[in-house]
Amino acid sequence: MVQAAVGVDRWAERRRRTEELRERRPFARELLDFYGALLSVQEDAFRDAVATRPPPDLLDAYVAELVIPAIVDVTVAAGPATLRAAAGGRQEEGDLRATVKTWLLGDPLPPVDTFLARAAAGPVLEALDDRAAAAFAGGRPERSCPRCGGWPQLSYFAPAGEDLATGPRRLMCSRCGATWGYARMTCAACGEDSSARLTIFSEEGTASGERGTVVRGLPAGDRRDAPTAVFPHVRVEACETCKRYLLNIDLAADGSAVPLVDEMTAIPLDLFARERGFSKITPNLMGF
Repeated sequence: MVQAAVGVDRWAERRRRTEELRERRPFARELLDFYGALLSVQEDAFRDAVATRPPPDLLDAYVAELVIPAIVDVTVAAGPATLRAAAGGRQEEGDLRATVKTWLLGDPLPPVDTFLARAAAGPVLEALDDRAAAAFAGGRPERSCPRCGGWPQLSYFAPAGEDLATGPRRLMCSRCGATWGYARMTCAACGEDSSARLTIFSEEGTASGERGTVVRGLPAGDRRDAPTAVFPHVRVEACETCKRYLLNIDLAADGSAVPLVDEMTAIPLDLFARERGFSKITPNLMGF
């Protein structure tokens, strides 16, 4: 079953978590400052789309005309230097409608165009909810989002219900933000389910890290008797068969986590996986 990724007050939750992690993870502060500024523009786009209900067949025109200009403005004002320069150039050149259409089709784009289209179209697709499916003709590839056919951005463990020992695993779409159930210990890219081919990377100081392959070299906590994990609720789930990975966020381990925000800031775990020859199923909005 496809569900909305976050509850009714999703934007407040994303802002809250962005502020929390900004104080706790100085290495991601520049990224979080930019994301915090971007959230205001995305929330406006979401609420406008909820009110106006743009037709799915005109989604590319709607996003290009009414959302991308504001995304460009906030990127030029608050984005990293290289992105500011590239985004500024897009104010004067090119067919932004074609850019959005290309992204919606899942075809490759230059990095700055991918960012602009994704940052602008994502909140509109979230606002359309199940109606977003009409913007994506054709079938859905196996293991892709049942709503739009996008690839999973991340995995998370939802809190367990009263009758469950462990919470269900869900995948979140990188394109429309929907989530759907998926089996644990199964590769989200190729479907591999042999435990011998699936590797979990966790930090020292976590229970799974003590049992499995350990991520080392992250900043240490203050405790001297035992290491303190920087990301105690996040782990790398990698597949030796297809050499792909994604990050998993355990909401039972940290109930204040917001998967979309926590995944974006776990940059050291992404770098750790890449150094070992794995590539992410889908880079996140910030390109990691």
